[in-house]
Amino acid sequence: MSSVNASTGYSHFHLHLGRTPRLLPPLVPEDVKELWKEFPNDLSSALEAIMNLKTDIADAHNALLSAKIRQANSANTNREEEPTFNIGDLTYLSTAHRRREYLSKSNKQVAK
Repeated sequence: MSSVNASTGYSHFHLHLGRTPRLLPPLVPEDVKELWKEFPNDLSSALEAIMNLKTDIADAHNALLSAKIRQANSANTNREEEPTFNIGDLTYLSTAHRRREYLSKSNKQVAK
């Protein structure tokens, strides 16, 4: 719940609520009163909290995009060039799973 994602740098809880969860709820009523005073009561504090949450979400989105780009670059470093085929070249076509794909279409046809 509160573990930080390696790609985004934020926890799932933080991106949804804009704060990290407390580990233990307050057990004493006086602590509850003090916590209630910490919550924003005016509109400017609420707008600031919303803007902070939007900024955090944008940062997480940018971090995910950069992680995706890094992963693509890493995957493409060892990739071989695609083969080129000319008209008249002989190729091998594997039809091992062709019947299963044909049956999964469920268009009321029979494969023999």
